[in-house]
Amino acid sequence: MSAVRPPLRRTNLEVSLKPFDAFDQATLTATVRRIFDQWRTLLDAAEECSVLLWISDGSEILDWAGDLDDTLEWARFIGFSNTDAQPYGETKDPERVAVPYREGTAPITYRDLGRLVATVKAVGAEHGRPTRVGATFDPGPEFAPSDFKFARHPEVVARGEDVGIGPIIAMVRHFSTLHGDDRPYAAFPDGIPQGTSFGEFLGRQAQDYLTALGFDYLWLSNGFGFSSYAWSELGESFDGVRFRSERTAELRERALGFWRDLSAHLTFPVQVRGTNHTAGIDIGADSVPALEVYEGGHLESPPPNSPWGPLNEDFGIEMSGYMSRVALLPAGAEGYRFRFYANDPWFWQQPWWDFYHREPFDIYLPLAVARVRPDGTVQPPTEVNVLSVDTARGVLDERCGREVGIHVTTALESAPDAPGPLVWVYPFREYHEAMAADPTTIDGPHFEDWYLTSTINAGLPLNTVLATDDLGPALASGALAGRILVVPAGALTDDVAAHLGAHAEAGGTVLIYGSLARTGAAGRDLVGLAVARTGLDGDLELHTELPGDSAPGGGLPSTLRHVAHLSAGPVTEVVRGTDDGAPRPAAAGPAGVARVLATVSRDGTERVFASVRPAGEGSVLWVRGSSPFAYAEPDARGVRAHVPHDRIRLADAGALARDLLAVAGLHVSHELRTAGSGRAVHAIHRHDGAYWFSGYLPDTTTRIRLAMPEGAPLLQHTECWYDGGAAVYQLPKSFHLECRVLVRQATAGLLRCREVAPFPMHMSRGTRVSGLVDAAVTLLLPPSRGEVRLDVDGVPVVPAADPAGHAVVLEHVTGTLTVMWEER
Repeated sequence: MSAVRPPLRRTNLEVSLKPFDAFDQATLTATVRRIFDQWRTLLDAAEECSVLLWISDGSEILDWAGDLDDTLEWARFIGFSNTDAQPYGETKDPERVAVPYREGTAPITYRDLGRLVATVKAVGAEHGRPTRVGATFDPGPEFAPSDFKFARHPEVVARGEDVGIGPIIAMVRHFSTLHGDDRPYAAFPDGIPQGTSFGEFLGRQAQDYLTALGFDYLWLSNGFGFSSYAWSELGESFDGVRFRSERTAELRERALGFWRDLSAHLTFPVQVRGTNHTAGIDIGADSVPALEVYEGGHLESPPPNSPWGPLNEDFGIEMSGYMSRVALLPAGAEGYRFRFYANDPWFWQQPWWDFYHREPFDIYLPLAVARVRPDGTVQPPTEVNVLSVDTARGVLDERCGREVGIHVTTALESAPDAPGPLVWVYPFREYHEAMAADPTTIDGPHFEDWYLTSTINAGLPLNTVLATDDLGPALASGALAGRILVVPAGALTDDVAAHLGAHAEAGGTVLIYGSLARTGAAGRDLVGLAVARTGLDGDLELHTELPGDSAPGGGLPSTLRHVAHLSAGPVTEVVRGTDDGAPRPAAAGPAGVARVLATVSRDGTERVFASVRPAGEGSVLWVRGSSPFAYAEPDARGVRAHVPHDRIRLADAGALARDLLAVAGLHVSHELRTAGSGRAVHAIHRHDGAYWFSGYLPDTTTRIRLAMPEGAPLLQHTECWYDGGAAVYQLPKSFHLECRVLVRQATAGLLRCREVAPFPMHMSRGTRVSGLVDAAVTLLLPPSRGEVRLDVDGVPVVPAADPAGHAVVLEHVTGTLTVMWEER
C-alpha cells in the first residue's frame, strides 16, 4: 500500500480518557504512542489522521469558564450517569448505575486536557502524520454527571412526554432556549441572558474552549442538531398514530435557527453523528430540514452509518440510513466517513468481542457502499472512524487494532470502482422540498425509507446510491447502463420519470416502490397503472406469481398486514382501463399497461401490489410495499413501541421487491428452516471487473440462492449446488467473496470454484472451476488484463467475445476449466 496513494483521506481514532491513568507528560506521550502503534495498519491506509477525544458528555464545554486550572468531571464511569434526574424513561437497576471504572479516579483540569491535545499532535508529527484533534458534545445523560443539563438548565432537555410519545431517554433539544443564569462562563462572563438560544450559547462556548485547548473541530453526537429523539422512530412530528404536519413549519425554522446561531459563533469545522435512521424517516419523525443544513455549509461531512446495527440486529436500517445521508454531500464536503463500533468506552458491551465475536460483517457490508457522482464515477467512503480504541475499563487491546485494521484495509483493497448492479436513486432534494412546500407529505418519505429498509433486511443487495440531482448526467455518462435503478415513488417528478423511462427504453430496468396516489401523470404512465378512488388496508390476502423464499412444511404466510397510516395510505392501485373492482392480471396488456404480478384482496375486492411494464428494450417494475411494523398500544409508562410484523404469521412485503428482480435476471432467495428464519443482509459491488458479495447471515441454517443476468455466480474459493439456474450456498456468518465466474447449464450438481497458483511465472492469478456440464461460462476478468490462458481438462480453448466487450464467454464447457491471467 505504501507504493500507491493511500485509499483513505483520513483515519479517525476515537478514545476516552480512561487509558490515561496519569496526566504527566511521560504517561501522556507513552499512551498516545501506544495507540498509534496499535492502529498503525489503519493509519497507514490514510493520508492524515485525527483523534476524537471523548472527555465527558459535552458539559465540559458548557461549563467552561476560561480558567485552565478549573477542574472538570469526566467520563470515568461504567454505567448510567445522572439517574437521580430520571432521564431514561425508566428506573435503572442499581447494578446499572454509574460507578468509577477503577479506584482512585478524580476530576482533572482543563490544563491537563490541553497538554493531552498537544501531545496527540506531537506524536502524530513524530509519525509524519498530519494530525487533528476533535472535541465532542453529547446531548444525553449517560456518560458523566452533568449539573448544567439536569440542575442548572433542565429547560434545555427534551423529554418524550413533551411531545406525546411517552418517557424515553432525555437529551438536549438543540433548538431550545436558556433561562437566565448569573454564573460566569468563558463566552458569557456576566452570566447567560434570559432567552439565549442554545445554538448561540454552544457556539460561543465551543469557540472559546476549542481555541484555548488547541482542538481542531467539534463532533456533535447522538443525533444532536437533527433530532431530540434520535434513537426513537417517533419524535416531534410523529407520535406513532398521527403525523403532526401542523408542527412542521415551526420545527423546520427552529432547527435551522439552531444551525444559523451555531455557525454564526463557531468558526471550527463541525462533524455530526446523526440519528439512527434515514433522512426520510427523520423528515417524518421530526421534520428535520437536512437539505437546508447541508446547503447552508454548516457541516464538514454528512453523518456516517449508525452504530445501532449490532445493538438491535437491524443492519437494514444501518445501510439505508447510511446511503440516504451520503446520496448528496453537504456544501464543500470532500467525501464521507464509515464508522465502526469496535469498543464502548462507557458501558459493559465491547462490540468487537461480544456483539461481533470478531466477525467482520459490519466492516465489509457498509464498506461496499458507494455514491455515484454526476460523471458516473463512484465515491466510496473517504474516511474511517473507530469508536473507540479503548474499552470501558480503559484497556488498549492490540488485537482489536490489528484485527479491525486488517479487515478495513482488506475491504479497501476491493473498494467499489463502478456502480453496483442495483442503484438507489434517492430523492434527498425532492423529499425536503416537498416537506417545505406541503408538510402533509412527511409521511411519504417516512414510509418509503422504512419499506426500502425492509427490502434490504429481506436480502435486496442494495449498496450504491445516486441523488436525483445527478441522475441525468450520470445516465448520460453511460455508467448506469445495465443497472437496475431502485426508485421511490416520491422521486417521480416529470424530469426524473423522463430519465427513468429513457433508461428502460435503452434496455435498463427500473424498480419503483411506494404508493402512486400522490404521483403525477408522468409517474403513473411510467409504471402503467391507475389509482382507484378507494383502497384496501388491514389484513389482506396476498397472491403472487413471483419466485421467492421457501420453507419446509408448506408455503410461507399469505396474509399481508397493511397498516395504512404507516404506509402512506391504503393500497389503491389498479390496472388501467378497469373500474374500481379487481385488477386484470392479463399475461400481456395494451401498450403502456402494466402486467400484474402480485395482488392483495379482501371480500372480493383486489388491488395491484406488484407489476411489470415492458418499455422498449427494458422494463419498469413496481411494488406497492407496506410498512414492516405496526405500533403497540401504549404501555404503563405511555410508551408506544413499534412492533415488527411476525413473519411466521404474516407475509413479508419487503421480500416482494427483492423477488421482482428475477424479472431482470437477478435472483435472490432463501431456503429457510422456518418462515421466521433469518435472511442474508448483503451487498454486491463491482471492483476491477468482478462482482464482490459481502454480507451478514444472521441465521447460518439458512441457504441463499443467487443468480445474475450472466448466470449463477461462483464465489471464489467456495462450493455451491447448482440447480434451476441458480447457485445455492450455505454461507458463514460473515462473507466477503469475489466472483469472476458465472455459469449457465441444464444439469444440476456441485460446482466448485478454487483459487490456484498462477502459472507460468508471468501470470498473476489463477482460478479453476470443476463440475461443468455443457455449460455457458462467463468470465469477468480485469479490464486491464494482459495475457489470458484457458484450458478445459488441460486442452486449450479459445473464447467467444462477449457482446458488451467486458467479459470472456465460453460455450459448451464440460469438465474442469482453468483460467490464468496476467494483471497489469
